[in-house]
Amino acid sequence: MMTETRAQPAVGIGYRSAIDRWTRQNLDRFDVLEITIDHCLYRGTRVRSEIFDLVDQIPLTAHGIGLSLGTEAPLDLGYLDQVAEIVDRLRAPAYSEHLAFTRVPGRDLAALLPLPQTEEVAEAVIAKILTVQSRVPVPFLLENISYVFRWPDSQLTDADFLKLVCQETGAGLLLDVENLYLNARNHDFNPYEFVNELPDGIVKEVHVAGGVTVSNDFLDKAVFADTHSEPVPDEALNLLLHVLARQRPETIVLERDDRLDEFGEILSDIARIRALVSRQHPGNVDARATVGSAG
Repeated sequence: MMTETRAQPAVGIGYRSAIDRWTRQNLDRFDVLEITIDHCLYRGTRVRSEIFDLVDQIPLTAHGIGLSLGTEAPLDLGYLDQVAEIVDRLRAPAYSEHLAFTRVPGRDLAALLPLPQTEEVAEAVIAKILTVQSRVPVPFLLENISYVFRWPDSQLTDADFLKLVCQETGAGLLLDVENLYLNARNHDFNPYEFVNELPDGIVKEVHVAGGVTVSNDFLDKAVFADTHSEPVPDEALNLLLHVLARQRPETIVLERDDRLDEFGEILSDIARIRALVSRQHPGNVDARATVGSAG
């Protein structure tokens, strides 16, 4: 299980089946792999077998994309029970999901969409999180998403909405630094102030990634998009350093979903992240012994 005394966060990548062979050949470069629960459920027996084969080789943590907490409908309890079974099989110390909705009744929207940030919506989400926590017996973490719009009836800031939901449920935060950086640029707010507002100890895991700038004639200005396809920008790494000065996350995961054969970029980003971790939290530690059960 995770310990609370680790000198440094564990650093790793999100597992992707497309680079399974390369990942296995380079396991010694990572402290942890993040497994997407839904890949175990829907990518077939080969991918599921590849993932479960990693259990005895490296610590794993569990991340979901299919819960859709913000949908105005009851949670799919059958799906949650499948999640609990996979989390147990992975021996994952935590389960994270997005504070978002991905579908409406009868239709999958194929995108992570923001919630109206109101107390009423927060109450509905809180009730669902309590259900998740009652069925998946590991700490539950919420991830902040990137968004291109805010609902006009939103009454709370991003930080206040997150804090309200986490404080009422005891859920931790998977802070996606890239999403925070992009939102700040797209919507003109200070991401450092966002980080400063977070309660001590709330950030349990961190995501970092690199995106692209999108410019089209129909856009008033360029939009920064979270594509998980490019090296992590220096600005996002500076923000990560600010996070590490104020929080003690247990894992930092580099996300990559495109241009997966750019192995040099991936390893360079891991090295840059490790350099920041060592700068902020000096000291050596065997992360494999402290991040989770590896077998």
